[in-house]
Amino acid sequence: MPDTRITTGRAIVERAGKSALAFFRTAQLAKSDKGQGDVVTEADFAIERTLREAIAASFPEDQIIGEELGGEASAEGFTWLIDPIDGTVNFSRHIGYFCVSLALLEQGRPIAAWILDPVLDELFWADPNGNAFLGDKPIRCAGETDFISAVIGLGFSPRHERALYSEVTERIIAAGGEYRRLGAGALCLAHVAAGRLDAYAEPHMNPWDAVGGLYIARCAGAVTLDYFSAGGLSHGAPAFAASPAVAGKLLGILPEPFSGTPLHRENDLRSAGEAAI
Repeated sequence: MPDTRITTGRAIVERAGKSALAFFRTAQLAKSDKGQGDVVTEADFAIERTLREAIAASFPEDQIIGEELGGEASAEGFTWLIDPIDGTVNFSRHIGYFCVSLALLEQGRPIAAWILDPVLDELFWADPNGNAFLGDKPIRCAGETDFISAVIGLGFSPRHERALYSEVTERIIAAGGEYRRLGAGALCLAHVAAGRLDAYAEPHMNPWDAVGGLYIARCAGAVTLDYFSAGGLSHGAPAFAASPAVAGKLLGILPEPFSGTPLHRENDLRSAGEAAI
């Protein structure tokens, strides 16, 4: 894996974060409704185009998939997954919980990822060797935590009935847990990696939202579900990441569609089977 892609990935995400923050500080953002409670802003398009141009200039043979402008993954070479603004509803309402997410795949599997929180100027990332970082400092998911003390992030997908979200929250509360719905799934996954959240679960996440955060969380020692074997790269899938201390308990109380094989950190990231994140 050439170091140039890792260096480039970090540099262009950091530039994109500065651009996102400048848009965020704008009094009026041009936005439109994408349907099902989702919105898109002028910043989403501008930042994705900038990231695409930077990648294409350095690696013209690489494929690119972005939330706003689409694309297809390469089964043989490198593919970049872009979410220019994850948490656009927050962003459009000037709520400071959103991020820029970028993931790099080789032959259809993640090998590096970057998630930047522009508001706090925090970069969460993971390298091809399975190491996770916040800035330049290594990070690990939360250690031993009693489920009653755990803080669990949740996401909602309009692909599912709202009753599912109610069922999930009721089960967590009944088991004595705490939950938060923060509105930016990729950033929540990064916070699982850093030990700020003990877990994150969402019934459906698109690949540009999920893959980077799942890879970083897994590199930080989290248990994840089998996103790729569930068809995540082509049409999205349930996303789940949790510290080993709470993963079993949480998976035991979550209803469908949270299904799949938990892959522990002890499994090699590149050889734990075709489905490994």
